[in-house]
Amino acid sequence: MKMYMKIGALLIIVGGLFLLGSCKEDPELPDNLVEFESTALGITDDENELTIAIKLSRETTTATQVTVQVTPTGVAYGVDFTTEPAATAGTITLPVDKGAVSVSFTLIKEAGVLFDGDEQVVFTVSPTDASLVTGSKAQLTVTFSELIAQSGEMEINGGGALYPNKVFIDLSANRQTAVQRTTWDFGFSSGSQFRVILNSSNGMMARALNKTDLNSVTAADTVGFGAQLSLAAVFAAINTTPIPDWVPEAINWIDDPAGDLTKTAIAAISSTLSENKVYIVNRGTGPGTPAPQLGWKKVRIIRNGNGYTLQYADIGATSFSEIQITKNSAYAFQYVSLTTGEVLVEPVVGRWDIAWTGFTNSTNFGSGLVPYYFQDVIVQNMTGVAAVQVLTSTKTYEAFAEADLTGLDFSNQNQLKIGTNWRTGGGPGGPPSIRNDRFYVIRDAADNYYKLRFTSLTTGGERGKPRFEFALVKKGD
Repeated sequence: MKMYMKIGALLIIVGGLFLLGSCKEDPELPDNLVEFESTALGITDDENELTIAIKLSRETTTATQVTVQVTPTGVAYGVDFTTEPAATAGTITLPVDKGAVSVSFTLIKEAGVLFDGDEQVVFTVSPTDASLVTGSKAQLTVTFSELIAQSGEMEINGGGALYPNKVFIDLSANRQTAVQRTTWDFGFSSGSQFRVILNSSNGMMARALNKTDLNSVTAADTVGFGAQLSLAAVFAAINTTPIPDWVPEAINWIDDPAGDLTKTAIAAISSTLSENKVYIVNRGTGPGTPAPQLGWKKVRIIRNGNGYTLQYADIGATSFSEIQITKNSAYAFQYVSLTTGEVLVEPVVGRWDIAWTGFTNSTNFGSGLVPYYFQDVIVQNMTGVAAVQVLTSTKTYEAFAEADLTGLDFSNQNQLKIGTNWRTGGGPGGPPSIRNDRFYVIRDAADNYYKLRFTSLTTGGERGKPRFEFALVKKGD
């Protein structure tokens, strides 16, 4: 017995020494690089300001700051343009909070100033302490004219493994715009149709009731919904035997993944008031482990002239709130959050080509189409943008040139022409990865043709930061 006790004590001591040694040998974190998202941007005649992002390669472990040197050519700070925050003696100082992965500032044109188009400002970012290291894109040149990028490389700012952002990308401007996916719930179409889309990035779902009076809807009208109206509930249901009878209906509780506005979960908003039903809405989940539930609401949408009125409340409420939405043709959709009201999400029409996002897709697991969530989906702007996939067995990315545009079929477009095809799905064959046997040709709204290929699904092994490269094949007229 004493021998066992001695052996046990020895093992504890050795284990403790091993743990101490392991602590000393833990690998150091890689350098936290600070740099701009690109090296060149343009600000067009009809833009009054430009938000400029500075990214970090990982979260900061302590609060710090970076400085940005401002060097104008052909323009004067305070006369032709300013920045927010303001520069002092030609330098902008930006605080960086602990845990941050990016920081930004805004270039603002002074009202009434006319530009010739050759004016430039060079911004140079520098860390102020050893916690950050300058990356390769430390200098950014902003030109006061439209930029038609010849080529570029981009790390998509998806925000990391929890994919908190939806990212809109404009190839010709060499620009990306990251928007937190939890900032909105509904998108209201600016087109001739009166259609409303759900936030697919959060796995949002909506189900109609046979009622038109929002105040008359109570929890009794939603009995059973908790076990059905969510992506998690659908996934659980298709893995049971037998599959519940309601499962085939679930595909109607999401918007058509291909982007067909005649197939939205919420029916067309009718000019006949009595035809606009109340919907029970599950707002889905946000980024986190576990993913936080965004909550349930009851909503009803009616027309308001050439716009919309959104009525909404908690399911048990006996009164409701309203938000008025006016169509604005500068944007494809006006976006609304049930928490904050109207919000700006996507860039104006013609200023984005594709977007990266988590996405509510559909698939057939053997019982018909059902909704499910898919990370790393590329959707395209359905206002004037088209895409074609090219296999490298037909033509390599490097060799593809303007003459090869002949014969490409840009008809029959939908928002998932790239979709999930650029990456493998993972599973028994291994983790997800990019497909190296294909690239894409994208025609933007200005008839610029770009070739694009994805080069990595991750950055430093982290999901939510895929990379791609692109090059101009033919400039629009």
